[in-house]
Amino acid sequence: MSMDKQVIVAALRYAAALHDGTYRPDRARTPFVSHLSETAELVAQAGGSPAEVAAAWLHDAVEDGLTTVEDLAQRFGREVADLVAAVSDAPEDVGRAIAERKAIQAERLAAAPEGAKRIKLAEQISILKALAVERPLSWSVERAEDYVEGSRLVAAACAAASPLLAERYAAALAAARH
Repeated sequence: MSMDKQVIVAALRYAAALHDGTYRPDRARTPFVSHLSETAELVAQAGGSPAEVAAAWLHDAVEDGLTTVEDLAQRFGREVADLVAAVSDAPEDVGRAIAERKAIQAERLAAAPEGAKRIKLAEQISILKALAVERPLSWSVERAEDYVEGSRLVAAACAAASPLLAERYAAALAAARH
């Protein structure tokens, strides 16, 4: 197995272990790893590097408090860790209202590396596709609407990094609005 494939498989395995027993907030209790898988697949389809695909598997691990950027740097290298750091909200932002949190993300991502923009855009697509099917059980209609609208700011900051993902985002946005 090539080094490139090894880092992706190692990231997939670590992400699956970290998120074991966690589920998407839907009635079907879909394993959370399905969101990570969809995000990583979209990044790969957009031509993301192996480090970007690995970071897509790990993109929620730091923000969810399951590991640290330094742990990821030791396990997967600085490039993967820096990409995860670039798409992770600061702990003090996690509790903010969705609209405010999305505005902060958009501002941070505007200056982020292209790879981070691809990961974040892929993540937004995955979440909007899920929202189009079913609103998370713990979310009010207002929170879902705020998320959808806030995601537009994030997508605008990231769209130039991948025309393919920008197109898929537009389709996911249209579906989520209905």
